[in-house]
Amino acid sequence: MNSLGTENSVDLFSPATWTSHPATRYAGADYPGLRPIGSWRLDPDGELRGLDPDALGWRDRDTDEPVDLSGRQFVLAYGSNADPHKLLTKEGFLGGHSVFALRSAIFGWAAVWCDARRGDDTVVATLARAPGRVEVHPVLALTADQLRRMNCWEGHPDCYRLTTHHDPIQWESGRWATEHVEVYLGTPEKRPTLLVDGCPVLCAEIGYADIDGMVDR
Repeated sequence: MNSLGTENSVDLFSPATWTSHPATRYAGADYPGLRPIGSWRLDPDGELRGLDPDALGWRDRDTDEPVDLSGRQFVLAYGSNADPHKLLTKEGFLGGHSVFALRSAIFGWAAVWCDARRGDDTVVATLARAPGRVEVHPVLALTADQLRRMNCWEGHPDCYRLTTHHDPIQWESGRWATEHVEVYLGTPEKRPTLLVDGCPVLCAEIGYADIDGMVDR
């Protein structure tokens, strides 16, 4: 696995060149919401700022300032937690601090639909093993308080359980992650995986409009 290096990062990660803009641009979409291409920083003022990778980490696309992630906790986001508008509108979540979303590739896992709905009647997603599959998702760099608040809305440990992600993660720079990364996995009791003919239903293959009619209310 570690033979995969920066030469493959262009194939996995499409270029991101957008400039800063308000996170409200991503409002109003069906679950799992919208998210910008590439890595980004969401500031408490609601502004979304692009980040570009370098050999050591990430830099602000507009100012070229390095990003300081010291003290942050890393959580893989594959559903609506990757939607900056959702994060902005969760009351008290930012707590006066920015949130960083760092584009990455995960190997052997896929975002799949749950055979369950959350409190607002929305069908939600989980992560399931998918040998041979590669997907691109952001890893959120959170303060301890932001992670505590996220645990609350994810229903940890009953609905989703926060656990260590043990498999390889490649940052968009091509560097392999050595950071400790966690992930929310749906529990079999409250967030079971939707199976069709015994196979998980991939979020990348079936959109929300179709999945909404496949899950009981």
